[in-house]
Amino acid sequence: MVPGVALLAFVAETVRRQGERQGRSLGVTGFFKVRFRRVTFPDERLQVSVNPMPSVSEAELPFLVTCGGESVVQGAVKVANMGEKNLL
Repeated sequence: MVPGVALLAFVAETVRRQGERQGRSLGVTGFFKVRFRRVTFPDERLQVSVNPMPSVSEAELPFLVTCGGESVVQGAVKVANMGEKNLL
């Protein structure tokens, strides 16, 4: 089984990469309303979706992790520009 903390790490990495594509250094400061819906295994392919970061210094963004079209975990991630807050 893939641990829940690893699934949330995938979300955090997605946020970081989205920030890079925007020319920004983004980091995760927290998770909210997280709901784990299904067990996943290391050989399964996951898709991570996080709403884009708006042009503000901090925001809560909805996220969804799916596997084969089924929801695995969903919730909201709090994102901030690096250097403006203490980040996880």
